[in-house]
Amino acid sequence: MIGNAIGTIVYMLPTETRRVTLINLQRVFPELSAEQTKKLARESIKETIKTGLELGHMWCRSIDHVLRMIVSVDGMEHVEKAQASGKGIIYASPHLGSWEALGLYVSTLGPLTTLYKPPKIKGLNALVAGSRAKAGAELVATDRQGVVRLNKALLQGGATGILPDQQPKNEGGVFAPLFGIQAYTMTLVPKLASRTGSQVIFAYAERLSGGRGYHVVFEPADDGIYEADSASATAAMNRSVERCIRALPSQYQWSYKRYRKRPDDEIERFY
Repeated sequence: MIGNAIGTIVYMLPTETRRVTLINLQRVFPELSAEQTKKLARESIKETIKTGLELGHMWCRSIDHVLRMIVSVDGMEHVEKAQASGKGIIYASPHLGSWEALGLYVSTLGPLTTLYKPPKIKGLNALVAGSRAKAGAELVATDRQGVVRLNKALLQGGATGILPDQQPKNEGGVFAPLFGIQAYTMTLVPKLASRTGSQVIFAYAERLSGGRGYHVVFEPADDGIYEADSASATAAMNRSVERCIRALPSQYQWSYKRYRKRPDDEIERFY
């Protein structure tokens, strides 16, 4: 496959992607041997390349075509239970597997409102926005008005999708452990759950080998995510993120500088 070939080349060259991936894996999985770390890094980079190559395919094909690529689903009972309660649903999806396929799939499960930031390449905006809206999702701006609209949708029993492992801007997070390392983490998910009474469900779409499609997994968040204390709730969210990643480590985007921002008392740079 093209993704495997390009990923292998990216891994073999002295790229920033390779450097960051190896640093993250060495720190997160210190128990792995050097060879095991390199193997996991190579597989992760291949999968990350595949994610990028798939985007155009996802954006241009019909929603029915994308849905046919979802060949199996685990944990749908958690979604059905949340829907039956009449409460909102927050789908928390780390940078794991094909989050674009997952987003299109959950758009078909009920009313979905998501925060949307147009891509830097202006010519792609119509394509990307059109793709994400073709299954019925409502896209709102990543500003105060957008968050207000998101709150309203959740209070009305709708759903949203958020990438919980994305490092927030300076005033939007707290430090919480992730794989035993302090990571600056968004508080948006637990805050939305608290304000709206929504249920948080973690989800990811595993990419099956040989182009066979995707296997979607839904699982409830760690109960601690509903605690009133922001630090405790955020730590619980990271435990759920970690649980998902441990289930499928080769398909996580380890090239992302997740630990870029460090606590004030930490002098050494992570990267």
